[in-house]
This record gives sequence, structure tokens and C-alpha cells, in this order.
Amino acid sequence: MFILMTALTLCFSKAFGQNKAKLIIDIRKEFRAINNDTTLKKLVLNEDEFLDHTPDGGGQLTGFYKGEQIRKIVTWIGLSNGNEIFEYYFKNNRLIFVYEEFNSFVYDDKKQVHRLDTTEKTFIGRYYFANDKLVDYMTTGHNRFENDNIDPQQILLTEAAETKKLVSQKMKIIR
Repeated sequence: MFILMTALTLCFSKAFGQNKAKLIIDIRKEFRAINNDTTLKKLVLNEDEFLDHTPDGGGQLTGFYKGEQIRKIVTWIGLSNGNEIFEYYFKNNRLIFVYEEFNSFVYDDKKQVHRLDTTEKTFIGRYYFANDKLVDYMTTGHNRFENDNIDPQQILLTEAAETKKLVSQKMKIIR
């Protein structure tokens, strides 16, 4: 009986792994198609249109859409210690992928100040979604989800929904 249960468990976990791998391949293919689509229309919101406060280096939210469907949203925020970038990708109005990057200002030891003209990538996060579920993620560097009490799935879905709502509202205004 034990051998049968072990064999079934291994079969199911292998099947899920293959399904997950195919999902990720499909998501990657979709975000490449979105990035290569030159027919997408673009709209830009400045920091005062999407942030509660003005960051040190400013900010910008850019939406890319086709017809009524938002396909991609990019936020760039210039903070005092570096630049934060988020890219949200959508298929059929659902979040499929989030790319997150933080570029820290390089510290000049001789002058003992941060160089505002030079950054280094200190964090990269890639988050894959299917049916509003985080199916996989990969990160390098320290990130905001290191605390065990933080749910990256819920936070990313909420952030994507909020930025999507802002872009949708702006789309209605410009039409």
C-alpha cells in the first residue's frame, strides 16, 4: 500500500511540475508578444495622478492597451535611494506576469554620498500568475516579501488592480 501511495504522489507531483512548466512557457510567450506589439496605444500618468505623495525623483505610470483591453502597465518611481520599476502584464483582463526591479544608487566611498547618476540592479522579481493565483516566482536580491507574514499573491493582485483602474479611468477621459 505504501509503495502504491508513494508512486501516485510522485506521478501527481510530476504532472503538476509539467503543467507549471508549460504555464510559465505560455506566460513568457504572451509577455514577449505584448512587448513586441507595436500597435498598442500608450497613455502616461504623472506622479500626481497616481501617487499620494511626490517621490524625490518623480514617477510615471504608463499603460499600454489595444481597444478596451489593457495589456501592460509600467510604473517607474524615483526614490531617494534608487529607482523602482514594476511591469504588470495582462491577458483577457487578468494578471499573468509581474516584473519588479530595484536599481540602487551607487555609494561613492570617497565622497561618502550616493551617486545619483549611477545605479546598480539590486533586486529582480518575476511573478507568474494563472487564474489569479501565483503559480511561481523567482527573485534575486532582498525583496519586500521576505517577511513570512506578507502574501505576495494578494499584494501583487491588489497593486495590479489599482494601477489597472487608474489606466482605465484615464482611457475613459481621453476617449
